[in-house]
Amino acid sequence: MVEIEVEGPEDRGLRQYLRLIARRLGIDLESCWYECAPAATAYIALDERLPLHPDNDLALVWDEYTGWCAGIEVGRGAELVALTYLGPPVLPSPEAVTVFVSDLIAGRRPDHPEPPDMPTQGGDDLADLLAHYAVGELAGIL
Repeated sequence: MVEIEVEGPEDRGLRQYLRLIARRLGIDLESCWYECAPAATAYIALDERLPLHPDNDLALVWDEYTGWCAGIEVGRGAELVALTYLGPPVLPSPEAVTVFVSDLIAGRRPDHPEPPDMPTQGGDDLADLLAHYAVGELAGIL
């Protein structure tokens, strides 16, 4: 687990990473959410629906253990049912995430509802990757 301080470099980096993905997907930031405690997680509500699930909202979720997952929201409590995972690395580039979504919507992504085996990565490695995105925020790449 990554120890992340609110408004610390990892927190700012996760926020920036999420912004970059949302921008590439044409998603408004009001459709995104993240938190860093107790574990780093993120959520993006997508505008598209899948042909096999036309009555269900589509979303992406990320966590520091399994990376990105696409799922549909079902039921009154909007429980997310995992459809497929992007796979390693746990923090792929924003470009890789947008290709993942494009392939999913185009039907080129098979269902794989089980989390992938992620390479062992220390919390410091993920913290460094997240902090890298914070540098971009400070440099004005928003």
